[in-house]
Formats: sequence, structure tokens, C-alpha cells
Amino acid sequence: MKKLFTIALVLTAFYLKAQNVGIGSIYPTNGRLVLNNNGSTSALVINDSASGLSLGDQNNPLIGFNNYFRSGRKFMSTGFASYLWFNPTNGLLSYFNTSISGTQGTLPAMTGRFTINKDGNVGIGVSDALAGLHVRGKSLLVDNATGFGDIILNPSYNTNGGGIELQNNLGVRTVVIRASDGSTQSGDLMFYDPTDNSTTMELDGDYASTGRSRIIVDELQIKGGADFAEYFDVAAIAGTLPEAGMLVSIDENNPGKLIVSNTAYDKKIAGVISGANGIKPGMMMGHKGTIADGEQPVAITGRVYVMAEALNNAINPGDMLTTSVIAGHAMKAANHKKAHGAVVGKAMSKLPAGTKGMVLVLLGIQ
Repeated sequence: MKKLFTIALVLTAFYLKAQNVGIGSIYPTNGRLVLNNNGSTSALVINDSASGLSLGDQNNPLIGFNNYFRSGRKFMSTGFASYLWFNPTNGLLSYFNTSISGTQGTLPAMTGRFTINKDGNVGIGVSDALAGLHVRGKSLLVDNATGFGDIILNPSYNTNGGGIELQNNLGVRTVVIRASDGSTQSGDLMFYDPTDNSTTMELDGDYASTGRSRIIVDELQIKGGADFAEYFDVAAIAGTLPEAGMLVSIDENNPGKLIVSNTAYDKKIAGVISGANGIKPGMMMGHKGTIADGEQPVAITGRVYVMAEALNNAINPGDMLTTSVIAGHAMKAANHKKAHGAVVGKAMSKLPAGTKGMVLVLLGIQ
């Protein structure tokens, strides 16, 4: 009788059809081994008193690690637990785990850590990622072979916005990019001396809440230009349009503006339109929307090529140059008395007598 009862129990639990085995399934047609739970327990548990795994949870596919479901989720053994859970309704794959260690049989509190949605977007700290990688409330660390953080993306770098921190091979910050350096303010780029954490350079998009940008640096080296220029509006004279290399003078009829020079020994000389012969300005100034602005970069100091004429006197290096009657051209300042206050600078190259051409000039209005 006992043997018959045992056989009946076995037949009740196992159903064979075409060599398929079903546990909790009468017709196991979809696989060699079919496990169906009853909605209140895990379908499969491996090592239920050790840190094993479990399969199946109610109506959605689930793989549990060191936890199982039996009228509530429980630890298999002391330690941490986690599970992967797939929602067939929205195609979302989620990973949950515990933040604190638990003991066998206790009920763990599970927290969602990352997700992969049906579009292949990965979310960290967010339930449905809006981009290929969507991170919320977490830092992103890219470290080097020594384990120090080469790049750290930190959404809580300060209270006003996220930031990116770069470190050297000793794990000390050297560069920081902040989204904002104050409430409703623009961001900044900071460089640090790793020996004492002092700021060596700062590019601030909204310095001291003034709404104005500022660069703070110890030393500035310019490699792509040779003169200091300011922007001016320059008027033509007698049909001669302003162009690079021309001398320009103060326009006495238009405050703040200039005009192409065409008077010998003009004491209103202001500078040279920069850019002739491929030598560009190294620094340019102007204030948009005010009288201190314009279209032409006018060199005030530095080295610049100037249109010159040597029809009466040859030009040699070291000669003082002044304005000529030929529009926009310089000439040798042969009359030192007249030249006082009308000198544009010193010649650094030659121009033979009876010719016109470009002369390299070291600017110095005097």
C-alpha cells in the first residue's frame, strides 16, 4: 500500500509526454523540463540554505541570487541578495539588489539599480533610460591602470550643477569642469596645481555673478598673431575703401570712428588695419553694442605690415614712419618737427626709393 501511494505521488508531480518532464505542468510541450510555480513560490531553487539562485517569480521571468520567493522574498543565507527581473509588458529588464547584508529567512528590501529597455538604452538610477546611457544621481568614473580616476563625471559636484573632474596619476584633481558655479549662473573650467590644490587658471562663464565671462591666468602666450588690435568702424576717403595694411586716422566728424588717412604728417594717426601679408592680430578688443566697437581690427601695438610709398625717400630699417598724401600709405618721416605726434612706428624692412610696397613696422604711435 505504501509503495502504491508513493507511485501515485510521483505520477501526480511528474507528467511525461514525448520524453518531456513537467513539474507543476500537465502538458510539458515547450521543453524537456518544464517548471511551473503556483504564483506564491519560486519555480526552481538551488541551495535554498546557501547563497544559491532561484528561477521564476509569479507571472514575470526572474532570476534571483541568494534569495527566493515564498509568499514574499527571503534570503537564502546571510549576505546580500539581488535579482534580474523582466517585464514582458514593456520589455524592460531590471536589476535589483539589497544595500545592506541580511540573514537567512529575513525579508530583504530590494532597490532598482539599472535597467535595459526595449530600445537597448541602459539606465543607471533611472527606470526607463532616455538615451543610450542615462545616469541619474550617480557618478561615472573612468580610472587608469593604477586605479585612480582619470575622469569622474559627478552629477552632484556642487549644489548648482554637475561636473567633470580629471585627475593625475596620483589621484589628485588637476582639471574641473562645472556646469554652473552658482544658482542660475554659467559654468567654468578650472585648472589646479596638484601640489597645493591652488587654482592656476580659470575660464569663468559668469564671473562673480556679473554676467560677464573672464579668463584668469598667470601668463598668456599667443602663437597665431603678432599685434594687439581694437575693432573700429573705418570710413573710406575719396573712393578708397579700407583694407588690411592701410593707415587710419581719427575721424573728427564721427566720435569713436576712424577714416583712411590721406594727409601727410597727420597727428590724428590711430594705427594700421591688421592682417596684411598674412600676419594676423594676436589679440582683439571691442565692446559689442557700444561706440567702442566696429568691423575692422586696427593694430595699435605690435608688428604689422603697412602699405608704404618711397617716392621721395627710401625707407630703411629704423626709420620713423608717418602718414602720406597717398590714401592709407606710410612714408619716411623726413621732417622731424612735423613728425612729432604723427609717427606710426619704426620700419623693420626696406623699401627702395621711387617704389611703393609693404613695409614691416614695429608700431608705436608718438
